[in-house]
Amino acid sequence: MTRNNALIAAICYFSVFFAPLILPIAAYFITDDQETKKHAMRSLISHIITFISVVILAAGAISGTVIFNDGGFLAFFSVFGGIIFFMVISLIIAIWNVIQGIKMLTRV
Repeated sequence: MTRNNALIAAICYFSVFFAPLILPIAAYFITDDQETKKHAMRSLISHIITFISVVILAAGAISGTVIFNDGGFLAFFSVFGGIIFFMVISLIIAIWNVIQGIKMLTRV
């Protein structure tokens, strides 16, 4: 892997903070290097996992407020539990992406 390809792969991982889906997709289709494509796809999958956790959070919040419309403990727990779930998943994904991006930068 050349220095430029390693930099592209690192940017794909770091893009979780500024352009989560756009950069990995662009890098996947623009580059010819198979290893860079592999890293672009890995970073894209990690970004999609974060997006899916947002969908789960929204579904939990909506269903929690609709099912438990009395505003009691269960409605609060379903919304709060979804927020905690999203925060934990997002933190894990962000740390993983930073570690992978640093590995790409130190590779060359």
